[in-house]
Amino acid sequence: MSPSLDAALLQQLEQHALALPGVVLDIKWGGVRVLQIEGKMFATFHDGGVAFKVDADDFLALCDLPGVSPAPYLARARWIRLHTLQSFSVAQIEARLAAARLIVLSRLSKALRAQYGL
Repeated sequence: MSPSLDAALLQQLEQHALALPGVVLDIKWGGVRVLQIEGKMFATFHDGGVAFKVDADDFLALCDLPGVSPAPYLARARWIRLHTLQSFSVAQIEARLAAARLIVLSRLSKALRAQYGL
């Protein structure tokens, strides 16, 4: 059996993402922990899993991996949900959370991107 995403690990992942420049935490929809940059969501923590935005070119391939599924309500925006550590290490998840932040940041205005060195 694959290691699950327990509460301590989810908290570790959340803290890692919150340490990235400009990231804030918001609680929405009755307890979903949402990570945002400049008011735009890039990751959620809820029901023992983590969901985050991925590059459109990678979405389908990632959804085929064990322990990964399209994120409910957000799949059309190319979000995936992780249920276990079957396909990714903790370091890989942390890197994907940072990449999700950059994907969202890259779609903001030029002035906002410049504030973050992009």
